[in-house]
Amino acid sequence: MTQDGDRGLRATGGRAFFIALSIIVVIYLFLFGYYLGSTGLRVPVIDGVYWLFHYMDRWLTGDWRTYPWEPHNEHRLIWSRLLFVVDVEWFRGNSLPFLIFGVVCLALMIGAILREVMSSALAPATQVMIAFIVVLLLATTYNGIDWSVPQLGVYLHTSAFFVLALVLLAGKGEGGRHATASRVSALPAAVAAAFGVSGGLLAWPVLHWAAWRGGLGLRWIAAIWLVGGLLIAAYLSGISRAAVTTSLDRPTLLRLFDYVIRFLGLPWSHAGALVWFGRGVGLATLGLRCAAILRFGLIRPPHDRLQRIAVGLLLFSLTTAIVIAASRLNTAPQKEMPIRYTLFTSLAQVALVLLAGPWLARAWAGPKRRPLQATVLAGALLLCAQQILAGRAGEQVVTELTMDYRLVEAGRATPDIVRLVFGNPENAEKALAFIHAHGLYRTDR
Repeated sequence: MTQDGDRGLRATGGRAFFIALSIIVVIYLFLFGYYLGSTGLRVPVIDGVYWLFHYMDRWLTGDWRTYPWEPHNEHRLIWSRLLFVVDVEWFRGNSLPFLIFGVVCLALMIGAILREVMSSALAPATQVMIAFIVVLLLATTYNGIDWSVPQLGVYLHTSAFFVLALVLLAGKGEGGRHATASRVSALPAAVAAAFGVSGGLLAWPVLHWAAWRGGLGLRWIAAIWLVGGLLIAAYLSGISRAAVTTSLDRPTLLRLFDYVIRFLGLPWSHAGALVWFGRGVGLATLGLRCAAILRFGLIRPPHDRLQRIAVGLLLFSLTTAIVIAASRLNTAPQKEMPIRYTLFTSLAQVALVLLAGPWLARAWAGPKRRPLQATVLAGALLLCAQQILAGRAGEQVVTELTMDYRLVEAGRATPDIVRLVFGNPENAEKALAFIHAHGLYRTDR
């Protein structure tokens, strides 16, 4: 297989394919970088305002210990709390620390997955093709909102540290002489995943499964549950949770199922005109995910390390979808699916591609190579077009929010705009007084 892969990589048709795909990916990454800059939000709105109040009430009063730990809703946003201090005190609110940390998280996440692909047993040509597809699925402008908008970077922080924890948890016979150090390092990485959003706590049952299917003994599984249990207990302590009063009748279960498939159908289910297409994608991928989890995760163990990591990504994405759907079922059942969740679905799409690796290798080595190449190139071009459409939509939203903020700042906003940006007039007065006194958020778009 490796020799066939080498010949496929060097063959004329293979060479032309990879040159064309490389050009598309370079253009794609250029668009990603451009829209990452142009969709950056440089003013505080909604959650950003409450982050500012928290900074004023805790950090500036010398309450440094509770400042990062105190929850925001049901989340402990330690990474964002610390980045906010750096942003306000050193960068006067231009959001650059959030952007830099987000890019580092993205590079960490993509790099960790690519390392697994390139060290797998797949043929070289298949490795390179899958590596390009991984970049196309993760470096998207609709995912970029999770770090161009500071308040949404929490999802990227959780995803990046979860991926890091998953790849660091070396299975039995993996990792060489550094295997123990790698497995130990997976634990603090999983802890760090919870300090993006609380969904990072789902890393612990996934790590348990990965340790089990990776052939690790009870000692490692016990260590995972000891650290995870202590974290979960400390994390949830002091967080108020509203009682669930919804009965699980048939209409409620149908709404829950619909929310899950729309979640899994992101980014398309975010657009009202494409919501049914998104439902179709979500339903199809739900079937694929469940089948993959059953086949490679429960009924029998994964064939290799790459499959184990792929199933771990699927488990995390699916459990996240279910938890978010259950928590939001009564808050916004008719609203469009929030685009901020797309990173979770992108990780699942990557996982399905990783699981398809052996099939892609067989197709590449056989008569299906040409159709496969045409399909990959066509998909890459469509993703480039989607990159532009999503980037322009993001620019429009950020421009409107910035204009609304400036209208409130100038005293020319309607009550609806004041509520949209600051929540209420009292918040606006308090926040703007502090912002003007300290010269923050002065960069106009």
